[in-house]
Amino acid sequence: MNYKKYLDTQIKKTESNLSSRLKNNDFDFFYNCIHEFIEDDKEEFVQAFTEFGMQFENKYNVSGIIQKIFYEKSESAIIQFVKDTNIENFKKLANSYYWLNLAFIKGLKNKQDVKGEFFQDTVFASFLAYCFYPQALQKTLNYLETEYEQSLKEESEKILPEKRKYDKYYGYADVFQLLKELLSKEENYPFNEMIDVPVESHYDFAIKNYLSQDISVVNEVLEKLAQFHINNPGESYLDTFNHDCWKSFPLEMISILICRKRQGLSNEGISHPLIQPYLSFIFEAESLPHDELTKKLEEKIID
Repeated sequence: MNYKKYLDTQIKKTESNLSSRLKNNDFDFFYNCIHEFIEDDKEEFVQAFTEFGMQFENKYNVSGIIQKIFYEKSESAIIQFVKDTNIENFKKLANSYYWLNLAFIKGLKNKQDVKGEFFQDTVFASFLAYCFYPQALQKTLNYLETEYEQSLKEESEKILPEKRKYDKYYGYADVFQLLKELLSKEENYPFNEMIDVPVESHYDFAIKNYLSQDISVVNEVLEKLAQFHINNPGESYLDTFNHDCWKSFPLEMISILICRKRQGLSNEGISHPLIQPYLSFIFEAESLPHDELTKKLEEKIID
């Protein structure tokens, strides 16, 4: 498989997404909202604008503002990291993804869904916390459980008839099963009662072999996950990789190496083109969050 072509395509899509996002959103306004939230506890925001000679208003809550900044920050960070691959830019990348965790955690506090995000987005945010932000892992998982329970309720009440069986969509039978497996190696994260369905064949192989001491087997695990990763169309909100940000930063593969190190296993000799740019940095990304604004936002949200 041509992984370089895949990554090059994703970067071009990310650049296009970012250009469109910057054109259609006032991020000065959004960042001012964050400062007002941190300094003055303001949580609801109104942005007035004129169109076709008429006055309109957009209303935002703080979780929605954080979410909007997450996309701008993550897309900018991906592009910057590819252009200049170093530890500082990797920290900025991990830092930018953390804003989605903060949006989820704040949303849970306020009993508000983060609109436009789905179960699998919370799964990937959980992978990020597992790898780099243990202080936010439990609270991210709390949001994940709440979203899952709400999905079950909506399905049973047929509020959203377009939803399909959980064993086929939303990453329930693959990516989430890997998350459950990794968390089973930690204490206090029992997910045994959540989504107990057959696992997709690539992920079944990965879950059974990711702790192998045979490096060739581990590399095969990564290849299986990579095949699933790039073959997932990501064209619908039902797809596992429903947002482009998950395609460029393969957290599910990185999480396996993090878990192996925590279990005292060697990662020497492990490599794959999809995660090669990150391998030199994933064990060096300490002192996160990376920047002062994110630190202040974390302190405000995570207590």
